[in-house]
Amino acid sequence: MSNDNNEDRNKIRRKKVNSSANSTSSTSRSKKRSSSSKKSNVYKILRVTGIVFLVTLVAGVAGAAGLVFSSLRDVQPVTKAMLDEKTYQTTSIYYSNGELLSKAARVNKKEPVSIDDISKDLQNAVVAIEDERFYEHSGVDIKGLFRSVVKTLMGNKQGGSTIPMQVSKMLLTTTDQTLPRKIKDIYYAYEMSKTLSKQQILEAYLNNFFVGRGLIGAEAGARGYFSKSASDLTLAESALLAGSTKNPNKLSAYTPARFDGNETKEDLENRLVYYIHTEGDGLEDPNEVDFTMIDKINSWGLLPNEDVYKQLKSGTMVVRKAINNPAAKQRQEVVLGKMLEVGYITQQEHDAAVAEQISIKLPKSADTVVSSVEDLIEYEVIDALMDQGNTYDEAYNLFSNGGLKIETTIDPKMQDILEDEYENNNNFPGHTPGTDGIPQPQSSMVILDYRTGQIKALVGGRHIKGRKTLNRATTPQQPGSTIKPLSVYTPAIDTMKLTQATALSDVEGGYKFKENNKWNPNTTTAGTGSMSLRKGLAYSSNTIAVKTAELLGENYEECVDIMIDYLKNFGITTVVDNKASADKSKSSDRTFSALTLGGMTKGVSPLQMAAAYGTLANGGIYKEPTIFTTITTYDGQLLVKNTPAEQRVVDPQVAYVLTDMLQAVITEGIGGAASIPNMPVAGKTGTTNKNLDAWFVGYTPYYVGATYIGDDAGRKNPDTGTTIARRGVPSGSTTTARLWSKVMGRVHENLTKTKFKQPDGVYFKSINLIDGGASSSGSSAAFVKGTSPSRQSYIPAEPQEPEAPVDETPTEETPPPAGGGENPAPPAGGGENPAPPAGGGENTTPPAGGGETTPTPPAGGGETTPTPPAGGGGNTGGATDPNAAPPTP
Repeated sequence: MSNDNNEDRNKIRRKKVNSSANSTSSTSRSKKRSSSSKKSNVYKILRVTGIVFLVTLVAGVAGAAGLVFSSLRDVQPVTKAMLDEKTYQTTSIYYSNGELLSKAARVNKKEPVSIDDISKDLQNAVVAIEDERFYEHSGVDIKGLFRSVVKTLMGNKQGGSTIPMQVSKMLLTTTDQTLPRKIKDIYYAYEMSKTLSKQQILEAYLNNFFVGRGLIGAEAGARGYFSKSASDLTLAESALLAGSTKNPNKLSAYTPARFDGNETKEDLENRLVYYIHTEGDGLEDPNEVDFTMIDKINSWGLLPNEDVYKQLKSGTMVVRKAINNPAAKQRQEVVLGKMLEVGYITQQEHDAAVAEQISIKLPKSADTVVSSVEDLIEYEVIDALMDQGNTYDEAYNLFSNGGLKIETTIDPKMQDILEDEYENNNNFPGHTPGTDGIPQPQSSMVILDYRTGQIKALVGGRHIKGRKTLNRATTPQQPGSTIKPLSVYTPAIDTMKLTQATALSDVEGGYKFKENNKWNPNTTTAGTGSMSLRKGLAYSSNTIAVKTAELLGENYEECVDIMIDYLKNFGITTVVDNKASADKSKSSDRTFSALTLGGMTKGVSPLQMAAAYGTLANGGIYKEPTIFTTITTYDGQLLVKNTPAEQRVVDPQVAYVLTDMLQAVITEGIGGAASIPNMPVAGKTGTTNKNLDAWFVGYTPYYVGATYIGDDAGRKNPDTGTTIARRGVPSGSTTTARLWSKVMGRVHENLTKTKFKQPDGVYFKSINLIDGGASSSGSSAAFVKGTSPSRQSYIPAEPQEPEAPVDETPTEETPPPAGGGENPAPPAGGGENPAPPAGGGENTTPPAGGGETTPTPPAGGGETTPTPPAGGGGNTGGATDPNAAPPTP
């Protein structure tokens, strides 16, 4: 039994051993299979990777080839003549009919010269800092190119381009940071190196590289910063110009700084920089120190002309002193170090140039012959190009030297008519040549197509052409009574609080808000009667305007807010509204004298006034004025399509009622001199104290025009240095209305006579001009449906003693409020021109062919108005039935 047991145990051991052996063998075979499988997978991965790499390589090569071919499909041979054409090309400006208006003028901005007329130091400085292997490579530096491409793919702007590649970018391609553009630059660089000499390529670069402050090229930079030619530049000056290429806007030779008040004539001579100052341009408004220095600079004879002085004093232009730019000095030393490194200069020359004190010497402003139209085109085009993302300097470069094609809105026939009438001194009574060469009185006029906002003709001054001269068409002037329809009568009709039949007392005094107004206007009717709003506007009654304004709101501040809101909606951006300011000493237009009678801090420009009245002519829709329609590149690429902004200000019915009231100014009131044959005219006259400023703004079913006449303020006698007093315009706004009539009469000669389009929701009723009640024998007047004449009056029940007015508005001897402008105070008798000077006035018979005779008011000003019947007249403008039978007058 024991043997059996041992045998059994042996069997069991043998099974275990065999099992173990089998297991070991199986494991070994499994490992071999696993190892083989892994090797197989690696081979597969490598094989697939190889295939993918080959496919990607082929696809990449194909894609790259496709990119290259697509990028080069429109290239052209490079010749010296082509580079010269691009270097010397200028922007072309065209009339609305496609005729050439002018070429963009250059003023010390780009002056191409031969490389023989450029300092050798500047040539070497540019090569050293921009492309030290320029004389060795064949147009492309491979190392620099590789770095540039990598950076571009990473989305970073990167230099490193050779001089030939930069010439390509300046003249033949674009500034876009894209691979297609880089490919073109490479191609053109190689082409240049094959067909042009190194000197020809370098000449093209030196005539087109940007050195900041709107200066392009070596000659313009030398003259613009140092008042010398490029051939006379020192080593230090050459290195300074060459260093600006890295960042011309930050590394220009000078930087503008404000005055500290301690500057001497020697400090500022040839160091004055002028800027047109507009809202949102980043320039700070002039302060007291600035205005003091402006007077000093003018007395030192450093200003270009009196027009610049006037613009500086009005704040529409600012002046800064040019000081050496520390950043430019640092960059200059880098350039000098590079020149030393590559062997262009010795250590001694390097040290002397570093130590040299750079002297900025700016040229005096040149008077390139351009018109006010061209000045405005330049301003608007540069502004539009900046909206595209360009800096000012880049936009100016494009405008002056980019070969752009600018389509303007100017009608050549209308512009010729306007300029022809402005050449005729007989249109300007009291004409004098001016001791400073600027004739007086000065004047401006703008004509708009109010349906599109397009400026059709513009003159900014008489016998004046030249850059940095005052464009009076865009300069604010005191508007006088031309402000009334916009700030007073439009809100009165629009809010339906009043109608043109509403009657108000023209008796002096009795004002609701006399505690808020230290100054009160005098009466127009000698304090004996009343007027409807229609007649008050037709005769430009100041008392009626103020009393109408008092009814716009519940309190003084609300009335002011309403008037300012309407003016802003009409596009008047020069309203000074400092309600939020804690400094009550600041000038403000939050007064009735400013908002109802036009004694504003800054005033309104003729261009803004034309656009505002054009809103009424256009059925209540304001169109922002524009002077160009499109900007395209020299090869036809559209850069800008100008679409003027617009907004609805009032409903068509309200606009039409105002048009009807403004027609009455011509047919029933004091504006008859503005009538033109066979065409309805709606408009308003305006004058300031002593007729120092005279206006007429009016429109027809076709166009709107704004005309201003007045002596320039702030002129100095060149012999004595004293201020020349302004003179009144003879016959006041009658003179302006006659000029408007002559111009617009010629403009409308071949146009079909038509009426202003009457919208639905308006009806006509005859009214009594005295008490505003309905009258079958009165004047036909327009009303918005829902309002009508009904005898309910705002005239006081009992006569009041006239209040003695406190006239705080400036006279000729009193300085205007801070910010400029004159605050007109109407003379005794009120109104616009109640006592016209000898030889005419507002209420005179125009010359033959010059409109209809306007009624002459009795002595004391205005019409004699009978005492209204008991119970008064007029209405509140309430929603009464327009078809109801009117009460018996």
